[in-house]
Amino acid sequence: MTAALLQVDPGLRIFHRNGMLFAGRLSGTMRLQRIGPPDLVLLSMFLLPGAPEDRARGFVEGPGSRLFPAPPPLSNVLARFAQLRDAGVLVAGVRQGGDGRAAGSLQDCAACAPVAADSAWRLSSNFLLQATPSGFAVNSPVRQDPVVLDVELALLLTAFTAGRPAGEVVAAHPAIGSPEQRLKAIHWLAEQRVLLPHDAKAESLAGQVQQDTFAVNRSAGDQPAWQQLEPDGRIPVYFVPHMENHYPLALGMIAAALSVHAGGRLTERFQLLPITYMSPQELIDGPYRRFGPGVWLFSNYMWSLAVNLQVSAAVKRLDGRNLTIHGGPSTPNYEVACQQFYARHGSVDLAVHGEGEVATAEAFECLQRDPDGGIRFDPEALERVAGISFRDPADRARVVRAPARMRLRQLDALPSPYLEGVFDDYAGRVEAAIVETNRGCPFACTFCDWGSATNGKIAKFEHGRVRDEIDWIGRNKVRVLWIADANFGMLPADLDFAEWVVETKRRYGFPQEVVVNYTKNANTRLADIIRVFSGAGIVSQGIISIQTTDEETLRIIDRQNIKTSKYDELLQVFADAGLPLSTDLMIGLPGATVASFARDLQRYLDVDVAVKAYPTQLLPNSPMAAPEYRTKYRIEVDENDFVVACHSFTREDLARMKALNNVYVATEGYGALRFVYRFLQWDRGIQATDVMQALVDQVAAEPDRFPAVTWVMRFFAVEKHMPGGWRAFYDEIADFVRARWGIERDSALDTVLRANELSMPDEARSYPLEVELPHDIVAWFRAHGTHGARDASAGLPLARHAPGRFAVDDPDGLARIDRENLQYDSHQYFWELRSPIARVCSPAGHSQGIAA
Repeated sequence: MTAALLQVDPGLRIFHRNGMLFAGRLSGTMRLQRIGPPDLVLLSMFLLPGAPEDRARGFVEGPGSRLFPAPPPLSNVLARFAQLRDAGVLVAGVRQGGDGRAAGSLQDCAACAPVAADSAWRLSSNFLLQATPSGFAVNSPVRQDPVVLDVELALLLTAFTAGRPAGEVVAAHPAIGSPEQRLKAIHWLAEQRVLLPHDAKAESLAGQVQQDTFAVNRSAGDQPAWQQLEPDGRIPVYFVPHMENHYPLALGMIAAALSVHAGGRLTERFQLLPITYMSPQELIDGPYRRFGPGVWLFSNYMWSLAVNLQVSAAVKRLDGRNLTIHGGPSTPNYEVACQQFYARHGSVDLAVHGEGEVATAEAFECLQRDPDGGIRFDPEALERVAGISFRDPADRARVVRAPARMRLRQLDALPSPYLEGVFDDYAGRVEAAIVETNRGCPFACTFCDWGSATNGKIAKFEHGRVRDEIDWIGRNKVRVLWIADANFGMLPADLDFAEWVVETKRRYGFPQEVVVNYTKNANTRLADIIRVFSGAGIVSQGIISIQTTDEETLRIIDRQNIKTSKYDELLQVFADAGLPLSTDLMIGLPGATVASFARDLQRYLDVDVAVKAYPTQLLPNSPMAAPEYRTKYRIEVDENDFVVACHSFTREDLARMKALNNVYVATEGYGALRFVYRFLQWDRGIQATDVMQALVDQVAAEPDRFPAVTWVMRFFAVEKHMPGGWRAFYDEIADFVRARWGIERDSALDTVLRANELSMPDEARSYPLEVELPHDIVAWFRAHGTHGARDASAGLPLARHAPGRFAVDDPDGLARIDRENLQYDSHQYFWELRSPIARVCSPAGHSQGIAA
């Protein structure tokens, strides 16, 4: 190592994750480096520039050496300096003075009472250390400025990364003052709210509560249902669920249909093994080892296709006498795609296209056991089964296509797996169950494949059957109900079903959350349904599946018959009722452009409706997947069939749309700039999406200029915390708008920044919280109407409003909850704290108490 001066990179920050410390830049432009307590001491020696050899000797021989039982050899210290330099943690420096600030030390803690040795503490989720010339700065929610710590206090603080008792940390640092001084220092750090109480027992109980939200059909000591059966000479039939926490409705429907087909005739030849979730290896080591070669059934969706094909291939490798049948929406039906599917996946023996219950049962009529124990079929008989394709057993490269099958009109001919007991032995930990009240969709949107039943009449299940299924779900304590209709709320019966869900919850306490696909042609019945759910404390949101408002794109995707004006009428219905509403958009539809996507975002920001935007995936049986459609609009897809380019946008354009959406999610969806956007738009005439576009450009061009802004744009939506707290982010936003638009930081901007900061959950704060602001932001916001305004004429500028108080509260525990387990499915962003001008949220069914 040369004698050149080194110092800590001024942009360096120290984070904690999973009980470990890491050094890196908030912007993400430096790879995170794991560091330990000795590294903190090493870094403290380079807060001001110094020669590595001098600092290494100081570490080994100077005062810092007492902090460790056995200082390492000089050569090891120099080697570590070299590693930190190569990683960018240490950079070339020049001699300079300090910043004049005194670092906090043990002496500053002398007035505190010592904490109890058995009290446990932890770092806050927003913990961040920054190396400064004076020491290590850490954000303190009780102060306006960060607290600067000397290396001893920094060592004590970072010892609590994973939560530990104070006495344990005190014992581990004998060189830092006396035991009493260390206990006082811990109290002082807690007073600054950089240490928070840690309750390991409560966390354990919270985990248990999370476990208890699953319905389990058997006690831990019960024998699995398949183990209660013996091989009896019939052909075993294996059902392969891909997720533990759902009752697999499609497979259940097939099982129920097989069991009753022709008066139960198939069960004379086939042994239908109980449907239960097991990993592929457990399935092979358990049921397969006992029952041997048989028929394997897979239901392919975009989220299950890959694992199903892997299991199918493993089954055929294990024993070629097994026969595999694949169905579901992701089993291709178009001729070329079907041929390619068989060619790519040699384990597929037979495929069912479209509705599978009757077709599968009729196909089973053609299956027999070979003398060698394998499964065979008569190709001539199988070719007469409408709605299937299969490999020719005489030439496996040849695929035989049977005629297409007409859709069922009398759905009640299909038995219910719930009511027939198919799921009574399901041994998984179930969180959700799915019901259908009808099948089909009258719309012809080209991107959609609703069970290959789009652009057709709706067939309905009998009313009483659906109610009985919902009752079964509530009685079995299933927390989440999926209603798998294409347009729930379209039919008058749907309101009755909603009321029945509420009645079921009243009797059993379940279901607590409802996930639906609401009708595309919005109507007031939808508001009634949401009102029913919300009034019963059931998590649900009004969702308008707009996808886009761009007229050219709507024409290309055959969606012109769904009028956006209907949605506009519904907005006011929901607003008047105080009900939550959100909308779906799609990124990458043929016809879309960057400008049209920005207009869609702006449209719904103007009316304060949350947006969830999804990438466009080419479903194999959708009209958009038709070869002629793909050719006409020059549609390109990636390896997972997501659209990456077409006639109206390039790959670069798509990347821009996704980047714009990422900024929207963090700053408008989660509310980090919700008030700032409206201030810039209403009082300064700058559209919110123009600000978003500028942020995209800024983060791409200079990620380290505003590192906290870059963090929020790039990482917040996943990480759900703000290292260092929110103050630095809003200070950088003030600098950004001044640099970009020349807007100076005055009392109005300060009001908006402070209100936005207070609306972001921070576990280090105490709630409720009320502050006096230079201007009454509540009156200003409300003056622009329930949905906001599209110009500045709706009310006085914020700067002309008198001072006012702003209050926030956190009755939902947003500052404390597990961010990854908010709720099963949400089209809203449960993040913004309660305030007089917070967005309306739906009530919550999650055990941790998200509510609105």
